[in-house]
Amino acid sequence: MKERKINVKKGFDISAWQEDENGAPYYDEYRMQQSKEEGNEFVIIKLGENYNVDDFFEQHITAALNAGLEVGVYYFSRAYDEATAVQEAEWVINTLNRYGYTDYHLQAGIWYDYEEHTQLRAYINAGALTSQDMTNCMSRFVNRLWQAGFNNVGIYSGYSLLWDETYAYSQMPSVPVWCAQYDSQCDYPNIRIWQYSDCGMVAGKEVDVNYMYD
Repeated sequence: MKERKINVKKGFDISAWQEDENGAPYYDEYRMQQSKEEGNEFVIIKLGENYNVDDFFEQHITAALNAGLEVGVYYFSRAYDEATAVQEAEWVINTLNRYGYTDYHLQAGIWYDYEEHTQLRAYINAGALTSQDMTNCMSRFVNRLWQAGFNNVGIYSGYSLLWDETYAYSQMPSVPVWCAQYDSQCDYPNIRIWQYSDCGMVAGKEVDVNYMYD
């Protein structure tokens, strides 16, 4: 049997942290086009955090789509229980619907950014947040998006948290994973996207850079 060839795409991810000297979005349509000319095929844009839309979301997604890049979005989670994860999912659904973005526009996916941060680590260390709790938060978010008709939904996190401290691999095998591991390879099995560095150069600016595997 002939093996299926894996297609690898280059891309990057951005948020309101990527501003120019005037405090405006660095990645305007011109620089999105420049990034494409450099071989990038997709960009994943921060949608929001704490139920607030990222300051540059509208400009970023408009510029990226106009430049012909595949676009994805991510939401930075602060959910430590399932009810909050569902609330975050509802916010994402309502926000995407308000802007009119569907799976058709979001070819690079919708990602639940469930990563290490100070409060999350404090809850884990105190025993107030278990591996099952975190896995349940991820599952509830993804399932709510699926119920709302969004099909291209996955989880973003760092390798150590995702592999060592959750049950995502065993309990959520059908959910795509975008994994951050700044090394020569990604050790998480069957990933969809590997964020391999946080200091790549794209259109003259240092950003997170990624490979997508189709």
